[in-house]
Amino acid sequence: MTPNKVKTRLNSNEDNFCAFKNVSSIVNNARIVGIGEGAHFVSEFSSARCGFVQYLIENHGFNAVGLECGTIQAGKLSEWLNSNSGAKELKLFSNSLTYALYGSFLIWLKSYLHLTGKKVQLIGIDLPNTLSPREDIEELASCIQLVDPPMKSHVQLLFQILETVDGESAVISAEKWGNLSANSRDKVFSEIVRLKLRILALAPMLSNQSNSNIVQKTMELIITVEHILETLRGVHALFNGVCAEGDTSVRDSYMAGAVSRIIQANPKIKMVLLAHNNHLQKTPVSFAGELTSVPMGQHLASREDYCAIGFTHLGRNTPEMEIDPVSPLGFKVVIKPADTIRQKSVEHYIIENCGIEDSCLVFTDRLKGIKYMRSQNASIVTNLHEAFDAVFCTPFANKDRFVP
Repeated sequence: MTPNKVKTRLNSNEDNFCAFKNVSSIVNNARIVGIGEGAHFVSEFSSARCGFVQYLIENHGFNAVGLECGTIQAGKLSEWLNSNSGAKELKLFSNSLTYALYGSFLIWLKSYLHLTGKKVQLIGIDLPNTLSPREDIEELASCIQLVDPPMKSHVQLLFQILETVDGESAVISAEKWGNLSANSRDKVFSEIVRLKLRILALAPMLSNQSNSNIVQKTMELIITVEHILETLRGVHALFNGVCAEGDTSVRDSYMAGAVSRIIQANPKIKMVLLAHNNHLQKTPVSFAGELTSVPMGQHLASREDYCAIGFTHLGRNTPEMEIDPVSPLGFKVVIKPADTIRQKSVEHYIIENCGIEDSCLVFTDRLKGIKYMRSQNASIVTNLHEAFDAVFCTPFANKDRFVP
């Protein structure tokens, strides 16, 4: 298909979606559509996501939005979305990181739903984006009390050891994980594995003695905490330069499993995933030939109902995270030079075929032989026609106004 120019934002009362007409060819049979971002905290990407989500809701019956946050975090956001609270109150229902990542989109979504009367479910498909296990362990303690009371002391031990791992972002939480003794880190791993194996072994009896839904929820919480611990270990190793290739894939595997379970359990759900390109792509993530991770999208790629749309830009600069010990997030968002637009990159293809003035949507059946795409202030190396079904490109990448 020929690249087509696309307006970055649709008005919430606009029903003319001609700019998105070709998208139908890749989403008609989809129940899961990933809408990406080539960098976090970009205003143009946030704005464009609103247009894509509106189009998918109104033309293809999508009724759920999956976010890069945990189930408990999404529950709080849903409470705000369905309340009379206004935009200014969103901060009361959100941590600082989620507000910076999704503030623009969520405020638009609330306004759009209010105007149209439509209903959309917010779903946390991820581990808590702070990587703090506190809230999940607290909820696990409540479930264990109902399902398997003799194990409550083991959950309390988990909470006591991990109580200090409570950062506002993965950066801070991983640092605090590293401050624990090696014995403490080993202990929490052994405790969570013991809980998992015990609940699995006793599941038939426990389901007969109590509500089977509570047993399932208990197991899901245990698995969540287990993945948080392994992701903390992997992120801490990454920051210290001792991470094995592909170690951070554990989080993506969790995300893919969460999405698949939700879709299987709810046949009427059609979900838009708002996540970074590097989680949505259907091919391994690599920046220089090494394996960075096996992304969620690669796990979902075997599904015929999964579609991924990556986002990139043509600007000289991009928002990027820079370590900042003073910030409560452990980083600050600064403007840095974007990676040079390379030959055989999707950005170079777009300049040649769509120009530089407007946003542009390219279907990847046109991108055979294209192997580079910007990601943060670098570029990934992959076969673009295999990684995404389409790529959306904006002329610039400016910092979102909700980012401190």
